[in-house]
Amino acid sequence: MDWISISSSTLILFGAFLMLINIFSHRLMLRAASKHTDEQTDQTKILIWSHMAFMVFFFLAYLGVLALFLKKIDFSSSLFVAIIFFFGAVFVFMGIAIQRRLFASLRSKNQKLAAYNSQLKREQANLIELNQRLESEIEDRMKAQEADKMKSDFLSLVSHELRTPLTSIYGFTKLIKKEISAIRHGEEDETSLAKKRKRLDGNLDIISDECGRLTRLINNVLDLARIESGRITWDDRPVALRDVIGTAVAAVEGLFMEKPSVAFELDLSDDLPKVMIDTDLFTQVLINLINNAVKFTDSGVVVLNASTEDEQIKLTISDNGHGIAEDDLENIFDKFYIIREGDTLGCRQMGTGLGLPICKQIVEHYGGKIWAESVQKNGSTFFLVLPSEIIVS
Repeated sequence: MDWISISSSTLILFGAFLMLINIFSHRLMLRAASKHTDEQTDQTKILIWSHMAFMVFFFLAYLGVLALFLKKIDFSSSLFVAIIFFFGAVFVFMGIAIQRRLFASLRSKNQKLAAYNSQLKREQANLIELNQRLESEIEDRMKAQEADKMKSDFLSLVSHELRTPLTSIYGFTKLIKKEISAIRHGEEDETSLAKKRKRLDGNLDIISDECGRLTRLINNVLDLARIESGRITWDDRPVALRDVIGTAVAAVEGLFMEKPSVAFELDLSDDLPKVMIDTDLFTQVLINLINNAVKFTDSGVVVLNASTEDEQIKLTISDNGHGIAEDDLENIFDKFYIIREGDTLGCRQMGTGLGLPICKQIVEHYGGKIWAESVQKNGSTFFLVLPSEIIVS
C-alpha cells in the first residue's frame, strides 16, 4: 500500500471517528433541547430522526469507503463518492432545518416567558400600588381617628373650660344678688356692710377674671377659625420690632406680678429693624408664648431674646419650667393637641390646644418658622425665625 492509500485511509478513519462523536453529541444536544421545549411538531421529530439516520449512514459509509481503500476494490467509486456527497448535502440541510425549528420553538417559548414575566411585573406593580393605597388609606384613617380623638379631647376641655367659669359666674352672681338684697333691706350694721362690700368686690373681681378666661378661650377659637378659613384681615404696617416686643411684655407684666417666683429677662440687640407685620396678631404670638412659659414654670426665669442673624430675625422665649416630653414635642403645634401631666383622665391638662397652632399659623403666614426644643424638668425654648422679606429698614 502506497503512501496515498495510507493517508486516504487515515483521513477516512479519522472522519468516521468524528462522525461517531457527532452522533453521540447530537443526541445529547437533542435531549438537552427537549427539556426546554415541549412544542416539537411531527415534522420536526421526523427531521430529527432522519438526521440521526443520515449520521449513522455516514458513519457506515466512511467504514465502507475505508474497506474499499484497504482492499483496493474499485467498485464504481465515483458513483459511491457522489452518493456520499449528495447525502452529505442533504444531511447539512436537515441539520440546519432542525436547528431553525428548535430555535424557533425556543424563541417562541422565550417570548412567552418574556410576556409572562412582563405580566408578572405589571401585576407586581399593581399589587405594590394597591399596597401603597392601602397603607395610605390606613394612615389616613389613623390620622382621622387621631384627629377625632384630639377633637374629642378638645371639646371635652372646652366644655370644662366653659363650664368652670360659667359655674363660678353663676354662683357668685347669686351670692351678690343675695348680699345686695340684704343690704337693701337694711338688715346689717355698718361693720357687716363693710365686710359685705369687701366680699362683693372680691366676688366681682372673680367674675371679671372668669369672664376674661371665657373671652380668651372664645377669641382663640374664633381667631384660629378665621385664620384657617382665610377670612382674617392682615393689617400689615411698618413697625419697629422693639415696639411690638415692648407691647407684648407690657401685656404680660401682670402674670409675673401674680407669680413673683418667676422672673423675666429681656435681651434685645441694638439693630432690631422695622418690620411689615400685623402688630396685634404678632403681639398675640409673643403673649401666647410668654404666657405658656410663665404658666408651666413654678420658679425660675423666663428670657426673651431677639436679634438679627444672616439677614433674618430670630426670637427665642426660654424658661426653666416643667419642660415638654419628646412625644408631645412633635405635636404641640397641631390643632386640638393637649398635653397632659400623666396618663389618666383626671390629670392636669396643660393648655387648650389652640394657642400654639394660632402662633404657627401667624408665623408661617409671614414665611417664618416656629419650633420648640425641650427637656423634661429642665425647661423649654421656643424659636421664631422671620425672613428678610418682612424687614422694611
